[in-house]
Amino acid sequence: MSDFIDQIEKLYLAVSDAEYRYLLIEPIIFYGLLVGAIMLLVGFAMRAGRLQTTALVVLAVAALSYFPYKDARLAAQPRMAQVYKTAFPARVSGFAQNTDEWIATSWQFRLLVLCTGATVMVGVNRNRIGVGLAVISLLLGLVAAKNALWLNYQDAIAYHPNLRLHEAPIDRRTVLPPPPPTGTKEKTRRSPMIIAEPISQAGLLPTPPPLNERIPAPLPPATGPQAREIQAVSRY
Repeated sequence: MSDFIDQIEKLYLAVSDAEYRYLLIEPIIFYGLLVGAIMLLVGFAMRAGRLQTTALVVLAVAALSYFPYKDARLAAQPRMAQVYKTAFPARVSGFAQNTDEWIATSWQFRLLVLCTGATVMVGVNRNRIGVGLAVISLLLGLVAAKNALWLNYQDAIAYHPNLRLHEAPIDRRTVLPPPPPTGTKEKTRRSPMIIAEPISQAGLLPTPPPLNERIPAPLPPATGPQAREIQAVSRY
């Protein structure tokens, strides 16, 4: 329960701040006008007088919400300029330009309030004047809804860099082409070359017999003198 009360107090302080209040009211303008126009179209199609009257009331309330929104936006603009004038001066100029466009479209909301009020007083289905006023209210509601959505989009472009309109930071990097093949695969496939080492002279000597084998004893010389064989020399 204490968390609930704490949140209510923080929300009350936030709504009393003009910088948050204009953000809170801005969607009401567009969605209220869009819902009121759809309800009025359905009321015309179904020929439901009560639905048509309710739609006109919704259009009037959405149009009236423009005036506290404009006041809150004007009150929030000086602090917006102080926050972004150093790091992002383009946001300050864009916000001021959108504020001027909101003020320039104020005649649409004023005229819509007058038309819806006159239509409710005359009656939608009472005569042609009522029907004409209802059609004018419908058209004004659609035009004002389009303008409100467009100005909301202009603010979103400045304060939401994640929109697709902006270029992602990863796209700004230059993609380098892949390096050419270095032939490492061919090197791995080939068998390593065998390098012949020089043979030392010790390797040419006969290997001595193993120690566990005995050397044969020398044979004694033949006994007595032996006659040498004499061959006759041929004469030429």
